[in-house]
Amino acid sequence: MKVSNLRNIKNIKENFSFRVETPISEIALALKDKKIGAVPIVDNDYKLIGIVSERDIVSKLVVEAMDADLTTAKDIMTRKIICAKLDDNINYIIGIMKNNNIRHMPVVDQNNVLTDFFSIRDFLNAEMQTNLEIKQKHKNIVRYQIMVSVFLVLSTILGVFLKIFKTENLVVIFSGIFFIIGIAAVMTLRDNKRYDKED
Repeated sequence: MKVSNLRNIKNIKENFSFRVETPISEIALALKDKKIGAVPIVDNDYKLIGIVSERDIVSKLVVEAMDADLTTAKDIMTRKIICAKLDDNINYIIGIMKNNNIRHMPVVDQNNVLTDFFSIRDFLNAEMQTNLEIKQKHKNIVRYQIMVSVFLVLSTILGVFLKIFKTENLVVIFSGIFFIIGIAAVMTLRDNKRYDKED
């Protein structure tokens, strides 16, 4: 699954961004009202230049007893940012977030313009949904295998009763049946894997 797919399952559909001159008091209020942990900081062209998180507010503003109304995003924002692209795989990005202990991931285009802003929760929700889809597809494969097996075995038994097949040829017939079942299972699994090769 690609990062772009997160847009369909994100809990908060609207992205919030602020400018460098925004007072921290305004940002803190937005974090509280929207129940989010961080916001991106952009310039006039919406190019990403920083992030202000709850951690930044606590470690840089509260600890140093700075005035939230006089302190701006520019004063405390994190400038060294790891970004994702819309065509990145979510498992790859989750790995980066875990290794770097970050909880929010901005997504930018080739011009560094902010397109989306996701939390680790958004990525984990997407991962869970992908796992459920894989599980369902595997169930469908097993169901298909059982149906094919039952059909072929019943056809063979019916053929014996109707004397279409000779009894001495049953070993060859059943060997052929299970060979067909095996081929069908492999082909079905291969077809179902096409939905996302990286998974």
